[in-house]
Amino acid sequence: MRTAALLLAVTLAATAHADVFRVLDDDRDAAQARVDIIQQAQKEIAAVYFLAHNDRITITALALLRDAKRRGVGNVRLIVDANFQHIPRAVLAHLRDEGVEVRVYHAMTFRHPTWLFHRMHEKVVVVDGGRYIAGGRNLAEEYFGLRKRNFVDRDVYVDGPSAAQAQKRFEDLWGSTDVSDLRVRVSAADKLKASRLLDEAATGKTLDGFIALNTGRNWSEGQRNAEAVRFLHDPLAGQPGDRVADQLADVIDTAKSEIVIESPYLVPGGSMLTLLEKKLREGVRVRIVTNSLRSCDGALPFAGYIKYRRRMVRDGIDLREYRGPDTLHAKTLVIDGKTMLVGSYNIDPRSANLNTEVMCVAEDETLARELLASIDQHINHAWTVSARERHPKAPRAWRLRAWAARLVLPLLEGQL
Repeated sequence: MRTAALLLAVTLAATAHADVFRVLDDDRDAAQARVDIIQQAQKEIAAVYFLAHNDRITITALALLRDAKRRGVGNVRLIVDANFQHIPRAVLAHLRDEGVEVRVYHAMTFRHPTWLFHRMHEKVVVVDGGRYIAGGRNLAEEYFGLRKRNFVDRDVYVDGPSAAQAQKRFEDLWGSTDVSDLRVRVSAADKLKASRLLDEAATGKTLDGFIALNTGRNWSEGQRNAEAVRFLHDPLAGQPGDRVADQLADVIDTAKSEIVIESPYLVPGGSMLTLLEKKLREGVRVRIVTNSLRSCDGALPFAGYIKYRRRMVRDGIDLREYRGPDTLHAKTLVIDGKTMLVGSYNIDPRSANLNTEVMCVAEDETLARELLASIDQHINHAWTVSARERHPKAPRAWRLRAWAARLVLPLLEGQL
């Protein structure tokens, strides 16, 4: 592992960039930043999203993409995971007529049955190859605080040379056999209705003042540049390159004083837990915040976490469980109060082995302090897990569901 860490340091020195690195914790800021960079695009917009619902957030985003194409942006393209794409067919047909290209990742076919288990979990939008937003938020209202129960999430806005890495990742994905065009047929009347739906969304009224249009805001203005900014991603199937899981492990192995992890789904598995135990023996403090049974949005992920919870506490990890009622969804690491990683990667087998993931890495002590303060807000709204604790703090019915999920865990842990 030390050899890998040394190689990582050499690679960082060769490929690191100084970019604006702005954390987007606030839901409204996260939405507005997306609106602004799309409206300011001049040449192209490239976006990939794991999930796109048929709701106000998605429809407004699609309306902005359509209007960008109408005003002369040359390339406007979107990739969505085929299993989590809920855009109405009429809207897709209308977008195609307008020149907005939409493709899906791993559409199910009898030729590729294993694609069912390999999903594209990335959430990125790149504008003009120079700016991008990446993180945990999907295209759905609950990721922007617009539902009764929401996901507490985090993105980063980046402006600078590392955007070229994000753009190249998109181009490679777009041209791969993993994505395919959507073929939809609808009536002219249905397309007209879709056009009117997007027309209304394009005025901003659909989101009831949640966002503003044509602000001209520069999200880079007044922001610090971070060093060693890189855009990490998994290789395409059959292509060379390290998975995000391996690159993440190499970064963690460089820790000298502290590792702080925020992961909504925490199923560390043998290799990650062994690495954390190694760092603990070296005197590195490890703090982790994840969801409690009260805040987690699924019994199975929580059952997978329970399998490792007591061991992590006994090892000496400072483990916290978010109280809820919202669900923690931010995926963040801070190493030694300087190195920051924000993206789509969960500490679980699915992110490690099955999904495609992205993480944005940067180094800056001042920005890291601000990011740690944000994580501390979540830690302050969390329970401290002790070795003696027998039951999660949740209603009995929720505990029973988690207990039942543990019965099937041996069959499904690799899918969590």
